[in-house]
Amino acid sequence: MSPMETRPENTEKTPVLAMLRKNFWGIVTLVVVVVACVIIVQVFKKPGQMSVLESQAMDMSVMVPPKGAVPVAIAKVLSEPISGSITYTGSVQAYNDEDVYPRVTGKVIKMPVYPGDIVRAGQLLVQLDPADNSEYSAKRQEAQSAEDAAMHNAGIAKSEFTEKKYELEATKEAQAASEKALSEAEANLAYWKPEVERQSALLKSQVVSLDEYQKELAQLNVAQAQVEQAQAKLREAKNRRLAAQAALDTMIHHVGHQYSQSKQAEAVLKNATIYEKYTRILAQDDGVVIKRLISPGVVVSPGMMLLKVAYVKQVRVQAEVASDDANRIKLGNKVYIKGSQNSQDEVVATITSIFPAADPTSRTFTVEALVNNIASGALRQGKQIDSTAAYKFLPGQYVVMRISTGEREGLTVPTSAIIWKEGKAQVWKAGSASMHAGATKYQCPMHSEVISDKPGKCPKCGMDLKLVQTKKQSEPVKKQYTCTMHPEVIKDAPGKCPKCGMDLVPKELGSKNEAHLVDVEIGLSNADRTEVVKGLNEGDDVVYAGYANLQPGMSVIATEWGKAGPIELPSASEVQGNRLDSGNNWTHEEMSGALMLKVSLAPAKGGSNSIIVKVDKHGGGVVSGAQIAIKTSMPGMGDMAGPDLKGTTGGDGEARLRSDLSSGLWRLKMTITPSGSASVDITLDVEVP
Repeated sequence: MSPMETRPENTEKTPVLAMLRKNFWGIVTLVVVVVACVIIVQVFKKPGQMSVLESQAMDMSVMVPPKGAVPVAIAKVLSEPISGSITYTGSVQAYNDEDVYPRVTGKVIKMPVYPGDIVRAGQLLVQLDPADNSEYSAKRQEAQSAEDAAMHNAGIAKSEFTEKKYELEATKEAQAASEKALSEAEANLAYWKPEVERQSALLKSQVVSLDEYQKELAQLNVAQAQVEQAQAKLREAKNRRLAAQAALDTMIHHVGHQYSQSKQAEAVLKNATIYEKYTRILAQDDGVVIKRLISPGVVVSPGMMLLKVAYVKQVRVQAEVASDDANRIKLGNKVYIKGSQNSQDEVVATITSIFPAADPTSRTFTVEALVNNIASGALRQGKQIDSTAAYKFLPGQYVVMRISTGEREGLTVPTSAIIWKEGKAQVWKAGSASMHAGATKYQCPMHSEVISDKPGKCPKCGMDLKLVQTKKQSEPVKKQYTCTMHPEVIKDAPGKCPKCGMDLVPKELGSKNEAHLVDVEIGLSNADRTEVVKGLNEGDDVVYAGYANLQPGMSVIATEWGKAGPIELPSASEVQGNRLDSGNNWTHEEMSGALMLKVSLAPAKGGSNSIIVKVDKHGGGVVSGAQIAIKTSMPGMGDMAGPDLKGTTGGDGEARLRSDLSSGLWRLKMTITPSGSASVDITLDVEVP
C-alpha cells in the first residue's frame, strides 16, 4: 500500500488520541467520583431505602397477594325467604285491535287522526263524502218522504176502517129493529087467526052478522100483510149488514196493507239512516292509532283497510317459555315486568293465561299476563289521557318478564355461585384449612376442570383421576415470613429482606381461606339468589365471583367485587391478615403510602394493656408529632363501642395509648395524621387473651 493511501487513516486517529491526551485527568476524575458515589450509597443506605433507579423500576401497583392467594368475592349462606323466578323476553299485545274498514263506498273527505294520536270513544276517525250532501243523505231523505206518505195512507185507511165499523153497527141495529117489527106483526097475525075462526063459527050459527065477520076477516088480512112486510124489511136489513161486514173486512185488509207499507217504508228509512251513519267511522273505545294506510281524497270501498287502532287501557304481555319452565308456571303466579333490563320501573301482574298448545316450530308455550296499562298519576281529576306517555307499555314493545315459580323460606346463596358440571350443581366453599381437613379430591391430569370426590375415569379422555389433595386435621400449619415491600420473598424463619433489608413479618401460607368444590342440591332460583336444599349450612362462605381459575385447595382472599372484577386488589399485608393474635405475637406491620406502621398490644393480656403505634418513614427515619386516634368496638357484641384512644408519636416515632381492653375480640379503627400530611386509616382486630 502506498504512503498516499495510508495518509487518510493516520489523519483520523490523530485527533482522537490528541483529545484523550488532552482530557486524561478529567476522565479519571469523573470515573473516581462515580465509583465513590456507588460505594457511599451502598454503605450508608438504610433498610428499605431504594436508589433512584430502584424506585423508578418499582411499580407500587403490582403489590398483589402472594402466589396462591386468589382474590375472590365471598358471601354467606343465608336463611331467608326466596322467590323462585325465571326471566324471559316478552312482547306487548293490545288488549284489543281494531282494523278500521269502510262498510260503504265513498270518498274520504276527512281523516283527523295520525299514528300515535290518542283517540277517545265516539271520536271521528274517518268521514266519507260530505255529511250534508251525499248519495246516502239523499237516499235517507227519499226514504223519509216515503215513510211519511206511507204513514199518512195508513192513517186514512184507519179512518175509513172506523167509518165502516160504524156502518156495520148501524146495519146490525136496523136488522134488530126489523126482527122486532116482524115479531110484533106475527103476534098480531096470531091474534086474528083464531078470532076469525070463532067469528066464522058464530056466523054459521047466525049469532053474528056477515058484516061483523067480514070486518074480522079484514083485520086478519091486514095482519098477514104486515107480517110479510116485516119479513121483507128483515131480509133487507140482513143483506145490508152482510154488505157492511164485507166492507169492514175489506177495510181491515186495506188497513193492514197500508200499515205494512208504512213499516216497510220505516225499515227503508232506517237502513238509509244506518248507511248514512256508515259514512262517519267512530272510535269504539279509548285507544291509540298505530297505523294509517290511506290519505284523504281517496275513494274507498268495503274491505279496504283505512286505519289500525289499538285499545291499550289494558294490554296483554306475552312470553314464549320452554316446556320445562312452562311446567313450573301456574295461573295466578306473580310476574314482574320491566321495559328493559336496567329499568327501575317494574310492574307487578299475575299470569292470567297459559296457552294449552306448544308452537310447532319453536316448541315453546305462550304465557300471558293482563296488565292495567294506565300509568299512575296519568289520569288527573277532570282530565283525560292526551299522550302515549300516559301508558306504561305500547303494542309491539319488548319487555323483560321475571315470572315467579314459588316462594318459601330456605338457605340461599348468590345465583352466580352455582356452577354446573356434568349436570350436577356445585359451589366453591371457602374456609380455613382445618374446616377442609380430611377432604380428598381426584383430578384428571389432562383436564384440570374435571374434579371428583371419588377415584374413577375422566369422562373426557378416559384417564384415571389422580389424588390431588389429602389433608389430615393433625397436620401443623407451617409458619412463614415475608417482606411487606417484596411479597415474593418468603422465608421459613424471621430475618431481613435480601432485597431491601427490611424485617420479615410472619404470614400464613396462602392466606387463611381455602376453596373446595361442594356438591349441592338446589331448589327455587332467581336472578339474584338460589335456594340450596342440601350440601351447605347457614353461615358457610361461598365464592360467587372470581372462581374461573380456582383449583381445589387454593387459598383465597375475600375482595370487594364490582361488575368488571375486583375493585381493588388486596395488598400483601392484607393477605397476611390484619389481626393481632398469638399467631403474630400481637404485632402487625404494614406499609401505607409513604409510612411504615407497626401496631402491637403490650402486655398481651386483658384488663391492663396499651396499644403501641410506631410510625416510620418509608426508606428510614421516624415520624414524630403524628396524631393517633383510635375508635374501639367489640364486633362479637354487635359492635358495642369501647373507649376512644388518642395520642401523639414522640421523638422515637412511637405512641403508647393506654387502652385497658378486656379479654375478647376488639376492633381498632385507627386514623394516623402525620404533621403536614394526609391521614391514613387502617382497621385491626385484636384478640385479647
